[in-house]
Amino acid sequence: MSRPIRFLLDGEVRELSGVDPTLSVLNLLRYDLRRTGTKEGCAEGDCGACTVVLGELEDGRVRFRAVNACILFAPVLDGRALFTVESLGREGALHPVQQAMVDLHGSQCGFCTPGFVMSLYAAQRAGTATDAASLKDALAGNLCRCTGYGPILAAGAAMGPSADAKDDAALAKALKAIQPTEGLALEHKGARFFAPLSGDELAAVLEAHPDATVLAGGTDVGLWVTKHLRELPPIIYLGEVAELNRIESRQGTLRIGAAVSLTDAWAALIERIAPLTELAQ
Repeated sequence: MSRPIRFLLDGEVRELSGVDPTLSVLNLLRYDLRRTGTKEGCAEGDCGACTVVLGELEDGRVRFRAVNACILFAPVLDGRALFTVESLGREGALHPVQQAMVDLHGSQCGFCTPGFVMSLYAAQRAGTATDAASLKDALAGNLCRCTGYGPILAAGAAMGPSADAKDDAALAKALKAIQPTEGLALEHKGARFFAPLSGDELAAVLEAHPDATVLAGGTDVGLWVTKHLRELPPIIYLGEVAELNRIESRQGTLRIGAAVSLTDAWAALIERIAPLTELAQ
C-alpha cells in the first residue's frame, strides 16, 4: 500500500490519502480544507489570485517560493510546507505584509489581494530586496485588474524584514522529519502518480509506464486538467529526482539538471556570465 502525501500546514503535519493525483492545491484548499482566501481567477497559472507559498528544504535550510495553486497537483506538496493567506494573521492581528497593504491602500476590489499578499510574503521570507525593480520581479506573476500596482509596490517597500525568520530553524527541523525516504506511488480510481527519488527509480518507472505523462513545473500539464478536463495517463513527477535538480560546476563546465527551474537556471548562468542579466529580465 502506498504511503500518504505528507506536508506541513501552519506547522502541523497533514496527511492525504485516497485523493485524485490531479487534484489541484487550489481545490484542496477551497473545498477540502475550507481555506477560501486562496482565489480562483484564470485557472491557468497566469493571474496569481491563487498564489500560495511553499517552504522547501534545500541544503538544510528552508527556501520559500510563491507558486500558483491552480496548476499545482496535491502530491507535489509531499515533504514541503504550505502557507496560505490564512497562515499569516494570528490572534486577530494582521501580519506586517497585510498591515502594509492596509496602510498603503494596496487593495481595491480585493479579489487579487490574497495573491499579492502571498507573493510579498514569499519575497519577505526569502529576504528579497524591496527596491522597485526587485518588487516588480516578485510580483510579476500577479495581476490587478483595478490597476492598483503603485500602492501595492509601496506596501512591499514598507513591509520590512521578515518577523517570521526566527521560526526558520524549527521549520527546517519539522521539514527534515517528513522528507520522503521512498518515492510516492499513488493510485486513485485508475489514476496514478509517481514521484521517484533517483535516476534509477525514474528509469524503472518509465520502463514500466512508457505511456506516462512526465511532469515538471506543470505550466502545460496543469492546463490539460483545468482547461481541457482531460484524464491523464500515469504521471511521473521529476521534482524529487535528485540528479535532475542539481546545478554543478565542474572544471569550467556548468551542468544544469533537466528539472531545474528556469529561475534557478538563469541565476546560475548570470553568476557566470554577467552580460546575460538584461536578457534574463
